[in-house]
Amino acid sequence: MSIFGTVTLTSTSLFAPAFSFSPSPAAPHHSQPVAVANNAAASLPTRHLHDISNGMEALLRTIRFAEGTWRGGTEAGYQVLYGGRLISEQFPGSDPFSKHPEFVVVKHSGLDSEAAGAYQFMGTTWNRVAGWLGIEDFSPLRQDQVAHWLILNRLSSGEEANINRGVLTREALHQLAPEWASLPTRSGRSYYGYGQSVKSWDQLKTFYDEQLELLNRIETEA
Repeated sequence: MSIFGTVTLTSTSLFAPAFSFSPSPAAPHHSQPVAVANNAAASLPTRHLHDISNGMEALLRTIRFAEGTWRGGTEAGYQVLYGGRLISEQFPGSDPFSKHPEFVVVKHSGLDSEAAGAYQFMGTTWNRVAGWLGIEDFSPLRQDQVAHWLILNRLSSGEEANINRGVLTREALHQLAPEWASLPTRSGRSYYGYGQSVKSWDQLKTFYDEQLELLNRIETEA
């Protein structure tokens, strides 16, 4: 889940290419299953941010995979509540992408959380960052934008450059681990020592490389 930490505000020009807030139609909804890699281009996961590198897009997808919300790249992954239930299932008839639900899921294990969305944002994280960026909805596009912003504020310039070159390192995951508890630190464990499960380095690297290869292939064939 995304855990809000200390975020240093930087020049807005840094984020201008990725965060354009001119009025635009909402992202299209896709009800059909979406394949991961090696399937026809017609059924590929939607790419919401177009002004980022393939390496950064692959990282966004990898975080969703780590958080358990990938769901083949379908839009359903963007409305997952902590524990796996969908917002539309918890609140029938509501618009799951209108706002962060701020709904606390209570578990018998005591690990209660209001994490929601593709990147399992905590309500406080979402409200603060979305407020800074002028975001007013919880759509897939806006979720990707907030996640990208959090990534840029966690990664060193060197690791950001590596990602943009298509190179995922253990150090990058370590730097992002305070934000997403499912990512491993250098020790291979979660940054938060309360029984949080994490994906292994091998699992994440394999998924990242598969997504990067797919994105590069699409770009080459376009």
